[in-house]
Amino acid sequence: MAENKDLSPDEIAGQGKTGAVDEAKVEDAQERRKKRLYDEKLQLSITSLMDIMTILLFFLIISSTTDPLNVIQTAAMQFATSTADVSPKDDSIPILITRRHIVLDNKPVVAVSCTVDKAECTDQDFERLNQCEVKPLDEVCKKEFRFEVDKQDKEKSDPNSLVIEPLRKELDRLVKQQIAEDEALGRKFKGVVTLIADKEIPFRLLMEVIYTAGKVGVKGKGGLSQFRFAIMKTGS
Repeated sequence: MAENKDLSPDEIAGQGKTGAVDEAKVEDAQERRKKRLYDEKLQLSITSLMDIMTILLFFLIISSTTDPLNVIQTAAMQFATSTADVSPKDDSIPILITRRHIVLDNKPVVAVSCTVDKAECTDQDFERLNQCEVKPLDEVCKKEFRFEVDKQDKEKSDPNSLVIEPLRKELDRLVKQQIAEDEALGRKFKGVVTLIADKEIPFRLLMEVIYTAGKVGVKGKGGLSQFRFAIMKTGS
């Protein structure tokens, strides 16, 4: 039988303190548990956000590098056309020749000057020239357009030189970079160039670009030796 025991005021106060301490411990444990759950949720949210950002970044990189020949036609850049059904090489170095610039690695490397009747060509001239197939009687269709690289951009500033110096230097950089990448991946450098030229660009300027590219290479590792033209496919 349990024995009733009278407690002194001090003993009663002591038990009250113990109960208060236990209650405080429980509340503290609950607070720590809530904080831990909050931290776990926060970490999960940040991780999920990073995954989404990584996927978006990967998508943007793929989108921007999938087609190295993704060229938009403008007044100063109109494709030649063909009915041939051949896809361009995706491992080639593209060189874009417009009525304003020679473009390499998406950057203009040398200017192309255009004159008509000894005056500098305008975008309006280009727009009218582009309509000559449907409006052959337009006065501009009878005029001679000259497209050329300034002699200051030629080797030794010689206007008769076939070497375009700014183009040669930039091609040399790209070829060395491509060779290093191919070696790291265990691949052989193929040295393929794809020329994307405006349909009005004369043979002389095309010849200068091809000749310049042909002089680029690394001894014992290869150079640019294969040339292809990218054109717009039309119906047969």
